[in-house]
Amino acid sequence: MKKYLKKIIYTVRTEEIKHAYEYWKDAVIKGDITSLEEICDENFAWTNDMGITNTKTENLYKIASGNLRYLSWINEDITIKVVGDMAILRTREILKLIVYKQRVNAVQDVTAIFINQNGKWLLAGGQETTSSLN
Repeated sequence: MKKYLKKIIYTVRTEEIKHAYEYWKDAVIKGDITSLEEICDENFAWTNDMGITNTKTENLYKIASGNLRYLSWINEDITIKVVGDMAILRTREILKLIVYKQRVNAVQDVTAIFINQNGKWLLAGGQETTSSLN
């Protein structure tokens, strides 16, 4: 019975992480700074494929600038590992976007780190590695 309950709790937590990721993704696509402020931890740090790390403020500014617009965003192969109050989500993102008025297609592997604070999953940061760009 105990093993069964652990599996149920783990499944619930992975669904919570998927929901938090989708909430963040939707806010990024819409440029919804208010929602991004809410879902991103204060110590948020995101490292892009060139090794540049952006803080929460820098990331929000980049999104608010309007120089980055998503036309489509598809995820493949989402995996989630939950350990206590921390979770790691890995996925492949297939993106069509406009960057500084240029149309770009990209495929990137992403690792996102979530932390649970007071019963709410927040995005603490992550890293992306681009495997295809045109």
